[in-house]
Amino acid sequence: MNNGWDNVKITGIVSIKKVVAEFIVEEFHYTPYSKFKVKIFEKQDGTYLGYTNLLVKGDDGYPSPEVGVGKTIEEALTNTIEVFLEQLIKKESTNGKLEENDFEYADPFDF
Repeated sequence: MNNGWDNVKITGIVSIKKVVAEFIVEEFHYTPYSKFKVKIFEKQDGTYLGYTNLLVKGDDGYPSPEVGVGKTIEEALTNTIEVFLEQLIKKESTNGKLEENDFEYADPFDF
């Protein structure tokens, strides 16, 4: 019988995620900052989610978090970076070279 955190059930709580890894990713082509962070969370079902701390603003001016998924930490990391780069490439192809005002950092409290 597994009595770990992944089996915690509390009325009114929809889900619990555990922070399992944080990575600093350096990149020199698309962002004006040269690096961003990826945080990986384990879900209670044993799968993983990844989020970037650097958010790309959409055409409406609002940022949306890029989410990657995977069955392992490494798969979620890879998928998160790939999804993030796809957003950067798409935005650059429609708007030209990306500037600081094309990005927003996630609130440090949330990240």
